[in-house]
Amino acid sequence: MSRRRLGLIMAAGLLVVLPAGSRPALAQQSPPSPKKAKSGAKQPAEAAKESVLPSGNVDVSKIDQILRGEEKVFEGQKFSYDPAGRRDPFVSLTRGLQEERKTKERPPGLAGMAIDELTLEGIIETSSGTIAIAQGRDKLSYILRPGTKLYDGEVKKIERHKIIFEQQVNDPKALKPTREVVREIAEK
Repeated sequence: MSRRRLGLIMAAGLLVVLPAGSRPALAQQSPPSPKKAKSGAKQPAEAAKESVLPSGNVDVSKIDQILRGEEKVFEGQKFSYDPAGRRDPFVSLTRGLQEERKTKERPPGLAGMAIDELTLEGIIETSSGTIAIAQGRDKLSYILRPGTKLYDGEVKKIERHKIIFEQQVNDPKALKPTREVVREIAEK
């Protein structure tokens, strides 16, 4: 059944039911009292009679016109999605960052070391402050001070038996773009 036929059937059904359903309600109401008739206010029965459409003068042409307009909209058109500069919703948000990290050339030395690639060897307290000695992935030892920059973070604080790093996190769901990573002296 087409939308047009369904709409016409529903409109005809409403026109039959609406006037027939409102007649008994009007007949049950009592006639207006003479006191109320003298006042300028409309009676509820009169207001109801005015709101009911006469059953003989029903204009279905507007309904038919609307239904034809809807059919024209749906005819021959297929839905097409135009991304227009939007990202692909099926591609992972972190995929581009991971590929960038893999292809990006790391600087030599400590600046090219990730926090996960360091092993804390020892902590030394000097008169100028506390320093840490860590071994990198290249099996060389490096001296770390608070503020030393690494590939994915920096040294935040050095304590007696541990070092605290501030690692940059590339997670779109994370509230903060950084997290704290604690490394303790490795037991041998």
